[in-house]
Amino acid sequence: MITSLLPCHTRTFVLIGMLLLPLTVSAGGSWEQVTVESLTLLNSTDYELAVHPEPINGEYKDPYMGNCSRFTVKGSYSWIHSWRFPEFVTQENHKAALAYLRQAHGEKKAIFFGWMGTGFVAIDPANQCVVRSRALHLFTDAENGVIAVISYHDAP
Repeated sequence: MITSLLPCHTRTFVLIGMLLLPLTVSAGGSWEQVTVESLTLLNSTDYELAVHPEPINGEYKDPYMGNCSRFTVKGSYSWIHSWRFPEFVTQENHKAALAYLRQAHGEKKAIFFGWMGTGFVAIDPANQCVVRSRALHLFTDAENGVIAVISYHDAP
């Protein structure tokens, strides 16, 4: 193995880099247009959300929602994992995203809902349409007039 030719401290850095590599390759993201079927707030940060995906582009199939007629998210804001999130993914922004989802549900309007990094993780591998999220972010692109709720599980 090539690392056996390196000094001990260099091998340590190589090993750490190899362990962190999977965290960096999970970057990326997407969103779909959805309607909010239900939103149950369990407290100020924990929730259960069910959405109906309405794909915008017929050729693209979202890796999470693409095979689901109903997509359910059981989520919270995980302060334990928050050190992994980008600095703009905060508990306050998570609560703002929940308020936006509540408003969309009440108005029965379509919104954009998506993910970054590893945005969701299936609770049961046999049912990929019921997932967990560790944080939500209310993304606003004022230049293009886009507002989207973005989920993070393991951040890029």
